[in-house]
Formats: sequence, C-alpha cells, structure tokens
Amino acid sequence: MKKNLPSLTRLRIHNRLIGLSVLMGAGILVFLLFFYHSFSGSLQREKNTQTQYLSEVGVKVLQHFQQLAASGEISDQDARRLAIGALRQATYGDNGYFWIVDSAGTMLMQPYTPEQVGRDFSAWTDSHGKHIVREFIATAKSGGGWVSYYWPKPHGQEPFAKVSYVLYFPPWDWVLGTGVYLDDTRANVHQTMFQASGILLALFAGFVVAMVLIGHYFLRQLEGIAIRDALTNLHTLRFLREVTPSILSKQQRDSHRLLAAIFIDIDHFKRVNDNYGHASGDQVLVRIAELMMSMTRAGDFCVRFGGEEFVFIGFFDDQAAILQVAERIRTEAAKLRFTHRKTEYQVTLSAGVAVYRPGQESFDELLQRADQKMYEAKQAGRNRVVI
Repeated sequence: MKKNLPSLTRLRIHNRLIGLSVLMGAGILVFLLFFYHSFSGSLQREKNTQTQYLSEVGVKVLQHFQQLAASGEISDQDARRLAIGALRQATYGDNGYFWIVDSAGTMLMQPYTPEQVGRDFSAWTDSHGKHIVREFIATAKSGGGWVSYYWPKPHGQEPFAKVSYVLYFPPWDWVLGTGVYLDDTRANVHQTMFQASGILLALFAGFVVAMVLIGHYFLRQLEGIAIRDALTNLHTLRFLREVTPSILSKQQRDSHRLLAAIFIDIDHFKRVNDNYGHASGDQVLVRIAELMMSMTRAGDFCVRFGGEEFVFIGFFDDQAAILQVAERIRTEAAKLRFTHRKTEYQVTLSAGVAVYRPGQESFDELLQRADQKMYEAKQAGRNRVVI
C-alpha cells in the first residue's frame, strides 16, 4: 500500500487537474458564448453610433461649404462640388463610404459606382422589392433615422444586408447617408471569437486597443476635410489646394484683373517664442490673422501657410492696389502692441508679392515666386514689401 500511495496521489492530482481543466474549459466556453452574444450586440450598437455620428459630420461638411457660398467666398456651384469632393474621399473601414441623393431620387454621389451618378433611383427596388430610395428620402425628411436594405458591396454585384443612417440637408435639398454591412459586423465578431484566448484581461485590453485604433482611423479620415486652422481660423493650405481650380477659373473670366499672391512672414518670430513663451507666440499669430481678415474683400483668401507664414490671395485692378494692401498689412502690424508680464513688445512683417502669369506658370509656381520675394524682403533688412 505504501508503494502505491504515490501513484494514487498522482492519480488523484491528475484527475483533479483534468476536472479543473474541464471546469475551466466549460467556464471559458460559457464565457465565450456570453461574450459572443453580448459583444455582438454591443459591437452592432457601436457601429450604429459611429455611423450616425459620421452622417452628422457629413451634414456639417455640407453646412460649411454652403455657408462659404452664402458669404460670397465661393460660388454655390463650387461649394457643392467641393463638398462632394471632400465626402467622396472620406471612406472608412473595409466598405464604409458616404452617398448622396436629391429629394427627387437622383444619385448625386456614389464613390464606388460613379456610373450611377445622375441616374433616377426614385422607382428602384432592392433584391427584396423594397423602394429604398423613397424610404431614404421619407426617413431623412422626417428628422433622420435608420433604413435597412440590400445593396452590393464596393467592387461587387451581389447584394448584402445593410443598414444606413440618413439625414436631410434642406438648403440643397440633399439626402446624405452612410452605413454598415451586417455580415461585416458578424465577421468582426467571429474574428474576435477566434482570437479570444480565454483570458479576460487580454481580451479586454485587445478590445480597448481595437476601439482606440478604429476611433483614431475615423478621426484621420475626417481631418482632411478640415479647412480652417484651429488657432487662427484662417483657411488651411489644404483648402487652398481645393479652391485653386475655382480661383484660376475666376482669373480666366476676369482676365482684365490681376491675380496676386502676397506671401507674409513674421520677422524674428522665434525670438517671441524664446523670450516670451509659445502662448505669446500664439497670441501674435492670432492678432496678425485677425488683421489680415479685417482687410479681405469678397473673393479674397487668407491662408495660414505654416508656422508664422501666411498667404493673401486676391484679385486687383493694378499693381498699385496690390502694394497698397500689402503695405497696409505691414504697417498696421507694426502698430500692434503685445504685453508679457508688463513687458511690451511688437513685431514686424516681411512680404513678397507675385502676380500670376496666365499660360506661363502654375498656381504653385505663383506661390513659389511670392515666397522668393518674401525672402528677398528679409535679406534687404526685413519689415518691407518686395514685388
């Protein structure tokens, strides 16, 4: 018996380990089943929330360009074109995108099937006989909401179950929407189930990381839409690139007027940051931006080019008018007074002016020449305008 005791003990331990493993396996199985049902529901709700948020952001993009047209900065036609161009690029995830129809059912934007743009879908039905475009319009005009239907995925022909959140934009009589495919959501759940190790902490950490990455991805997609600098509220360089074709078209229509770029740089701006701190530097940037905006007319553009560099784009009757604006910005900036801890200081500007040469250069080359003239102003002693 004594000889058999170790064997019996090992057998009992072995059996207990097997029993514990079975219990742990059963526990993990129960957990995974619970996780599958609870996570699939929460993931669907999260996707729906993200979809609704993106639709609301899309409408805000339309509002911004519509307000630019209302203020006279760009034409209504250009505003609609720029809005569609911005949203067409704002794809997300594997199969996420925005689409737009008007209230008559005409497709205005469909990034993956551009051949559908301009077609009348008011009488169109999905594979289950549902008049989905009519429901889009009715739901959107009723305050917005969810619509379920069947639609092919990008680059495919087979229809898949999909749910979209739709909103109405009254100024242009447009309906905008974006949504998720249900099988994509289920595929995400299955993938998560496959990767689950049974360790709650690791699973939770992975879920948090995934959500952070997805959120970061969505923010990156919508950031390109931003057209205003967060600090100065001037237009961004990206916006200038977007409206360049409109500016050049206007130059062709108004060929008797001069299209000019005034490139402006704050002299010794690094000294402001070094001596008074970056908060003081930001204050200088904001005041200079406000000064430039106060001198704009309808059709002018004030752009923060980067750092302490700004660009003023406008149309003028002659070179004297261009120099008058540039000199006024320079002289008014020199009158500004800033205070840091009872220490008063001021800044000066150097500006370079270039006039567009139609048929001889691109818009980028115009900016490069204005930039070069600005550097000539600095080399000549700063606080001056060179044309």
